[in-house]
Amino acid sequence: MAHDLVIERAQGDSTCDVLRLTGRIDARSASHLIEECRQTLVAGRHLVLNLAGVTFLSSSGIGTLLVLSERFDEIGKTVSFASASDLVRSSIELLSLETFLRFHDSEDEARRKLAA
Repeated sequence: MAHDLVIERAQGDSTCDVLRLTGRIDARSASHLIEECRQTLVAGRHLVLNLAGVTFLSSSGIGTLLVLSERFDEIGKTVSFASASDLVRSSIELLSLETFLRFHDSEDEARRKLAA
């Protein structure tokens, strides 16, 4: 495997793309994640990242999530994080980043909030 992060593009709609992540988000996989999200950014759509399968989140990984959120905010779009694993949730809460990153319990909830 070229990356320790597997990214699956799931069914989205005309305004939102959904990516499901499995594995590690760290310095090694950060550029892969950013590149995969770039397609959505360029198209001017919202993005939902499903983090249920994330097994490791380094400080570089957290930085990547913040960078993605900032880049989408700059064009008036949103990155929402759905179904975060306990590991991801505890890392984000430990650093008090919930106010900067939009977390939802499910993909459906994230998509409903984007449509509202």
